[in-house]
Amino acid sequence: MMLVLGAGYVGAKLAELALDAGEEVVLADNWYATRRGQLAPLEERGAQIETADIRSRADLARLFSLRPARVYLLAAQASRPIAEREPDYTEETNVAGVRRVAEAAAENGAPPLVFASSLNVYGRELAGEITAERPYGDQGDLAHLTKVYGELCLGLFARRAGFDLAVLRLGIVYGPSRVEHDTPDSQTVVDKFRRLAARGEHLPLDDDGRATIGVVHVEDAARIMLSSPASTGVTFANVAAETITVADVAALIRGEEPAGAPAFTVASPFTYEQTLRDYLRP
Repeated sequence: MMLVLGAGYVGAKLAELALDAGEEVVLADNWYATRRGQLAPLEERGAQIETADIRSRADLARLFSLRPARVYLLAAQASRPIAEREPDYTEETNVAGVRRVAEAAAENGAPPLVFASSLNVYGRELAGEITAERPYGDQGDLAHLTKVYGELCLGLFARRAGFDLAVLRLGIVYGPSRVEHDTPDSQTVVDKFRRLAARGEHLPLDDDGRATIGVVHVEDAARIMLSSPASTGVTFANVAAETITVADVAALIRGEEPAGAPAFTVASPFTYEQTLRDYLRP
């Protein structure tokens, strides 16, 4: 049985692929951003849906008593605007919550754990090729600063307790999933732009769209997670199929040829089946 902590956008797609593969899945969430009803199709297929909060030791003890063979830690407050409005919730979830998951794993059989981190741990003003060996960079918000803590904390407990840990640093995830969020604060640029274009609205290009982002389709991200950890010990890897400027995302949506010239590229060891061009093709 695999335990997915965080039944949101990526977690729902991960569960869907796991069910397709015949795996037993437990999905847990506190319903802060996701509505439980969004998971009804997965529950009908056999997924066990649990109400739980990673900030609660009692909830984690109950979930880990099920003796999962693998644990996927996707529960997080990942939005910069929400972090500015709700810093306490952000820190309680992304700092104390992550530590309590690490403690629960160490105390309950030390199952392999996969952590959904972010390319943002490398900081801003990047250039050249970004490999997983690159040091952490300066952070601009609590949501991403706490990802650095999460990586280090989980690594500490993994080495101490002897469980395998795969830290996957995801780029901006896009594409359809059972769980999608309508609020602008919870939408990433690719799908936000796609929805604006579908309504005939203006695509806002801050800083003339020069910002560079790494992107990955949600199905590719979930597939890579499902096959992790692929190695023993503590490992780090980037999960980004393409590197592109925000202006070029807008160009693809308009059916134009992108200009190219991203400020950096992301090195990733994985193969990818989905392309941004195909997804955004008018």
